[in-house]
Amino acid sequence: MASLVTIGITCFNAERHIANAISSAIAQSWEPLEIVVVDDRSSDQTFELVEQIAKNHAQVRLFRQSKNLGVAAARNRIIEEAKGDFLAFFDDDDVSDPDRIATQYQRIIEYEGQLPEFAPVICHTARLQITLNGSERIEQTMGCSRKKEAPNGPAVAGRLLWGEPVEDGYGAVATCSQMARTSTYKTLGGFDPAFRRSEDMEFCVRVARAGGHFIGIAAPLVTQTLTYSSDKSLDKELHYKLQVIDKHQNAFKTKEHYRFSREWVKTKYLWLQGDRTSFIRNLAMSAITHPLLTWSRLWYALPQFDSNHSFSLFHRK
Repeated sequence: MASLVTIGITCFNAERHIANAISSAIAQSWEPLEIVVVDDRSSDQTFELVEQIAKNHAQVRLFRQSKNLGVAAARNRIIEEAKGDFLAFFDDDDVSDPDRIATQYQRIIEYEGQLPEFAPVICHTARLQITLNGSERIEQTMGCSRKKEAPNGPAVAGRLLWGEPVEDGYGAVATCSQMARTSTYKTLGGFDPAFRRSEDMEFCVRVARAGGHFIGIAAPLVTQTLTYSSDKSLDKELHYKLQVIDKHQNAFKTKEHYRFSREWVKTKYLWLQGDRTSFIRNLAMSAITHPLLTWSRLWYALPQFDSNHSFSLFHRK
């Protein structure tokens, strides 16, 4: 008998697009399937709209948070309520290809069969991003090669925390394209509710530090329409990126490496904000005080230029 898969969708003030997200979950080719929706105390008609959808689709189960706690806490509620052996996350403003679940499930099972011993395996797909001006770009993910072992362990933590290159390791690891065994989420303690942004990065750092393997699907099985909210500001992104670094301070090579990496993130965000004068000043100071670290970080950043540019344009709305 095929494994039950849970699709988890968090939503907040998503009345304009939540129906499309749920429809793409209902349309999945995989069976058996359940869809767990957690409303993070929306102030619009999102909850009522999903309530009506649930009445007509028995596989949809709806829950409502007692107060707005953020996406990490809402995802943890999904993890608690999930009955499936596997859990895939959809976002409330995205739609997924009908074969997304089947494709990710098969990829996970095949890869697990190649491992000599148990390790957490987490799978992401590439995404087709539709930007605010209607243009499109592909956001790749890591671990898409089937000819070699996927990026795994502390090397991936280094890639996420300080940008160190990993073979087959470039690309995003966003939760909206993520699937893993439900037990993996539970064993690793789910998402840290202290993070209202960068919760996906922080979770993946913990997966990596626990020896996890990051496998990917090169096809963009998720179409992500970038929608703006007050939580998606560059200032908040910077705050939470620094929080991730602070939480995982003991993963850095030295205390000096940790301090440099913290300052580098601040310098990067000056560029993302378009403050070229301050960026050049900080970069020059960094090059004087830490020349090798500075030039290596610049080199590491080159493959991510397109992704960072898109990120910058969106968050500077």
